Amino acid sequence: MFDKKLVSRNVLNITKPHFYRAVNIYLFKPHVLNRKLFGANNFLNFTFRQMREDSSLDAAGLLENFKVQFEKDQNHETVVSALAQKYNLDVEKLPDGIELHSSLNEDQGYFVFNRLLPRNLDAFRPLDMLTIIDPVQPSASFICLHDKENILAPKFAFSIQMNGQELSIKCTDSALDTKSIIWLTDVLFPRLLKWIDTFSKQENQGFLKEDINSLSMLFNIEEYNQLYGKLKTKYGVQMVEKWPEGTDPKKFVYEDVAIASYLLLLWKQEREINGSDRLQSFVDVGCGNGLLVYILASEGHDGTGIDLRKRKIWDLYPDKIKLIEKPLIPDAELFPHADWIIGNHSDELSPWIPVLAARSSYQCRYFLLPCCAFEFDGSKFQRQNSSVSQYNDFLNYVKHISEVCGFKTDVDRLKIPSTKRICVVGSKRTYTAGQFNIYCDNIQKFISSRVSSGANVENQSLIFKLRECTEKVRNCTKVDRSVVDDIVAIVFNALIAKKRIASEFPEKNWNAGGTIALGGCVQLRIPTKCGQSSKTTEELRRKVKQKNAKHVNFKERACWHFSNHPDGCPFDECDCKFKH
Repeated sequence: MFDKKLVSRNVLNITKPHFYRAVNIYLFKPHVLNRKLFGANNFLNFTFRQMREDSSLDAAGLLENFKVQFEKDQNHETVVSALAQKYNLDVEKLPDGIELHSSLNEDQGYFVFNRLLPRNLDAFRPLDMLTIIDPVQPSASFICLHDKENILAPKFAFSIQMNGQELSIKCTDSALDTKSIIWLTDVLFPRLLKWIDTFSKQENQGFLKEDINSLSMLFNIEEYNQLYGKLKTKYGVQMVEKWPEGTDPKKFVYEDVAIASYLLLLWKQEREINGSDRLQSFVDVGCGNGLLVYILASEGHDGTGIDLRKRKIWDLYPDKIKLIEKPLIPDAELFPHADWIIGNHSDELSPWIPVLAARSSYQCRYFLLPCCAFEFDGSKFQRQNSSVSQYNDFLNYVKHISEVCGFKTDVDRLKIPSTKRICVVGSKRTYTAGQFNIYCDNIQKFISSRVSSGANVENQSLIFKLRECTEKVRNCTKVDRSVVDDIVAIVFNALIAKKRIASEFPEKNWNAGGTIALGGCVQLRIPTKCGQSSKTTEELRRKVKQKNAKHVNFKERACWHFSNHPDGCPFDECDCKFKH
């Protein structure tokens, strides 16, 4: 029995739906509590009913017995069948998964088998967890079925229970692992309280936020976890090392590796459903650095990437990778031979992705990961529903476009290092092939109604405003050097006109100048010797926090004061940080 109470608290307004939703998060999203975990794969579920109405379920004893039998047999279904006879349970295997978002039927319980998937497959191995859901209590009781390898989950059986207004975590008297006890009381329990409080507040405000499970369109996230690890090693490591762009390589490289893993498995599922061996072709519209095209093409899929501007990294890819630098007018070019249209942070082209797929051919599908919100004419999307964020409002708009285009529209959440990780997928049509032209006409009318003029324009290329091929620089990094030098000279002369002898070099009679107001207080930085820092403590603290900070050898740079200051440099060359 779970007779040892580790922690408990009275929770006002707690309900069974709130309790189950909180348990559901821990059950299927354990990675939110443990960063070493990638997620959980729910691979097996059973319902059970007690054949004797006068008996109560000993979840602790059942879990411990299952673990003992499993260590001998290693077959989940065989052990369930054996224990069903021992505990007088009527057991039935469920064909699909289980969600605990509402009150469950109190005349049946559930056996839920999850496989905890580690992020680092080289350091950890997957662990099987058994959970018993008892709606009569209500409670959710857990045990890890692998003892020796377990450093990712509590090492003993425990139970999350709701008793009236009390929420508690209990275990058996034999639970002795201190680290596991601390995790349950200091990590899991506070998060359960927080989740339940959030659900209660949402309900009081008249809405409950709909959960989108990550990778919900994939049949087997364990396979995704393995494929991501494989592609990360195969492509990610080398790309991070030789990344020539000015962006953060770890963010962009591993994000595209994750997207490629998702698409490869989604397409594999599609081939299995259709009984086809032919690898799907694709066009990546607004492909940017082209890394997604490179990975998908290297894995055997015939595809092309199109972007307005060529990136430096394109030259590092093999010649067989098809990347095209050109402007794309959405209505002037279709892709009748492409199986899939991809829009990965495609900016102004995002609302056009479902349209391009719908018009290219009846068989064409699309994948869209939207980021910045735009309208069909390239203008910024104006939020239409103030009760949601602009991002969510734009997602709803994209889904509406997809439905107008005649797609059965699915929404999924990717596992990528980005806050904008909701993707929209159109993999099937809601109409027959004979209605293709009718839907194309409807799409044209819808686009015309959305542009600012509201006019029925036949050629949408007249509406869509292309981004300029050369990206505008919106700061002073590209100002002509002679202009910069003139400005520096004017400011410098104004400073030294307010003569002030630097106390740091009294014997040199060196003019440090005064201060002037120029959008802030401007003054000369006092030179320092080699080995000394001229930065403030706060500036040094910020520099320490910077990632990938590069070491700069100042001795390769000319000393500005030596060449420009009337008093020269206050240091000899051997003491100066710069070259005289």
